[in-house]
Amino acid sequence: MIQTTSEVTNENVNAIQTVAGDNYSFRDKREQRTSGTYMAFVFFVYGFLAIITLVTVLNIINSISMSVSAGMKQYGAMRAVGMDEGQITKMMAAEAITYSFWGCVVGCIVGLPLSKLFYDFLIAEQFPGAVWNLPISSLIVIFLFVVLAAMAATYTPAKRIRNISVTETINEL
Repeated sequence: MIQTTSEVTNENVNAIQTVAGDNYSFRDKREQRTSGTYMAFVFFVYGFLAIITLVTVLNIINSISMSVSAGMKQYGAMRAVGMDEGQITKMMAAEAITYSFWGCVVGCIVGLPLSKLFYDFLIAEQFPGAVWNLPISSLIVIFLFVVLAAMAATYTPAKRIRNISVTETINEL
C-alpha cells in the first residue's frame, strides 16, 4: 500500500512498479476518486439535518399556535376589558419567546453533553487526535431558526385576533 501525493507523475508510478517487480501486486488507483462518494454522503447527511430542522421549526410553530388558539377566549376577554391588539400581540410574543428560550436552554443542557459523548464514542476513539469543540456557529444558527419560528408562530394568531371582533369572542364565552 503506497500512497502518493497528487503531484505524482506517470514516470514516478512506473519507477515504483519497476522496483516492486513481479513479487508484488501492483494496482494504480489514481483514477478512482472518493470525492463523489464523499459529496453524496455530505448531501445525504445535510439533507437529513434539513428535514429534521424543518420538522422542528414546524413543531415550534404548531405548539405556539395551538397554545394561542387554546387561549383565544381569554384574549378576547382581555380585549373586551380594554387591551388593544398590540398589547395582546406582545403578550403572545412573550409567551413564544419564553417557550423558545427554555426550549433552547433545555436543548443545550441535554444536547451538548450527548454531542460530546457521541463524538468521543464514534470519532475520538477511532482518531485519537480528534478534539471536540463547542459548536458555537451551529448553536447561533439554531437560535436564529428558533427565533424566526417563534416570530412566525406569533404572526398568524395575532392576525386572527386583530380580525375577530370583541363581541364575537364575548358571545362564545
